[in-house]
Amino acid sequence: MADTDLIIRPAELKDVKDIMALEQGSIAHPWIKSEIEKLITDDNKICLAGELKGEVVCYVGADMVLDECSIGNIVTRKDHRGEGLASMLWAELLRLLKEKGMAKVFLEVESDNVPAIALYEKSGFTGYGLRRDYYGQGRDAVLMLKDI
Repeated sequence: MADTDLIIRPAELKDVKDIMALEQGSIAHPWIKSEIEKLITDDNKICLAGELKGEVVCYVGADMVLDECSIGNIVTRKDHRGEGLASMLWAELLRLLKEKGMAKVFLEVESDNVPAIALYEKSGFTGYGLRRDYYGQGRDAVLMLKDI
């Protein structure tokens, strides 16, 4: 894990443009502005931003229903991948979810996204199914779950 000055904080509406930029080129179907705004402002959602030197370089978002949570996206800016930023952001998200009383966390990850799958498995997630063509023709999603 990188020794960084990463500041992890709740995302704010001023971060929407930066979050949208993170998703461009990283996610096949990036979220639109209104979806990201709702992720930041809805009490049943959580969005964390990771900031380095005043710039948002990573973020994660999740939906909470009762005691279950579904992870939306976790994205690190391309020039900061491999530095351990996502692991730090991920650990903080899981800590907050547990603090909020979440018992289960669900997510989908593209089957060929080896770094993401490794991050999730390292955090205690296990696969429980496959969703064929979820990300497009021939691009399957691995369904993963963690009890917290």
